[in-house]
Amino acid sequence: MTLPSQSPRSSSPLSSGARNAKGMRSLFVAVAALGLGGAAAGWFLTHRSESPEPLAGSTNTADTIADPLNASAAGTTAAGNVADESVGMLPAGVPGSTLAAGNAAGTNDAAAIAAGTGTATAQPVPPLGTATTASTAAATGALAAGSTAGIAGTPGTAPTTPAAGIGDPAQRLQQAVAMVDGDPVRARAELTRLLDSGALGAAERMRAYGAINAIAGKVLFSPRIVPGDIVGQSYMVKKGDSLERIARREKLGVDWRFIQRINGLATPTAIRPDQRLKLAYGPFDAEVIKAEFRFNVYAGTGSDRVMVASLPCGLGENDGTPTGTFRVRKGSKLVDPAWVNPRTGEKFASNDPKNPIGERWIGLEGTTPDTAKFTGYGIHGTVDPQSIGKQTSMGCVRLTDSEVQVVYELIGEQSTVVIK
Repeated sequence: MTLPSQSPRSSSPLSSGARNAKGMRSLFVAVAALGLGGAAAGWFLTHRSESPEPLAGSTNTADTIADPLNASAAGTTAAGNVADESVGMLPAGVPGSTLAAGNAAGTNDAAAIAAGTGTATAQPVPPLGTATTASTAAATGALAAGSTAGIAGTPGTAPTTPAAGIGDPAQRLQQAVAMVDGDPVRARAELTRLLDSGALGAAERMRAYGAINAIAGKVLFSPRIVPGDIVGQSYMVKKGDSLERIARREKLGVDWRFIQRINGLATPTAIRPDQRLKLAYGPFDAEVIKAEFRFNVYAGTGSDRVMVASLPCGLGENDGTPTGTFRVRKGSKLVDPAWVNPRTGEKFASNDPKNPIGERWIGLEGTTPDTAKFTGYGIHGTVDPQSIGKQTSMGCVRLTDSEVQVVYELIGEQSTVVIK
């Protein structure tokens, strides 16, 4: 092959004008070729497809918990029982919700809470987000249709810290619940500070928990993205995406099922390229307040952490639930697990409606010398909703089956669970 530099020169002389014209044509062809090449490369980079992957973790019903509870916590009587609290369910309109109209014994209406007519007594705490049922359902439908643009979130950024409240803790609580509708992020931060301070009485704490759950319905469990929220961020679905792939690639720290939940997706595969979703950035941590039978979920760390949900829970009989700092044991999270009663040896299959473990299991392990000795404890569901708010388990933390599914999605292997 003859290279251009080796080609014989033409014996026919060209005029200066002809040479210039020929040179311009060559330049034009070169520029056009470069432009087409660049466009083709850009198209390839922006349209390359990721091979879809199957959703993991959705078919592990054969997993078995050999000995999830500590048999040493034996006892035959339930001591220290308290009056049943209202079992707070998920907001209506969110997949997995079992909330039926009228099952709440209280209200999450911000005005009622502020006026002291909502959750003014020690119990019940109203269900999560019941004040925003209509708006949540409408936003869910709009987002599923791909018409909601969303607002870019700021994961990892601390929420706006409210100015110091004026007055005593009761007055500050009144101010915070008054902000639930207009400024939920700021209200959540102030409510968290009040609850962490220990300055609220029992009835006031329950009122604050009710306000936290009202905010959860507006912020955490809603497809709405609230400016200043440390959790929510907008995301555009890419070709080849699956919910599992998104959760892993974006390092969300939550289970892929939570993306499905907060976006109101009917199925995990109900996504398409260029669809806008809300993502939730974890990891989330938890605190169990034994004296209150509360399971509180937090986002953020240190002085910037905020409580995002508060759930009633059941505990171990005879004060059998250990205290201290724990973490989620690696590989211990199970869906619809089989179970063997460590005391009687009775076996329950994963699909057995009588299985006491319920729909989810999250194993715990101690992180300090004091807690490392506690083995076999965990967080799980229950087939006995009446056990919530009581000491009836062998030492584990119980949640209703609807709420343990939410906790399963939020609490992962990077999460800390403090029991006190």
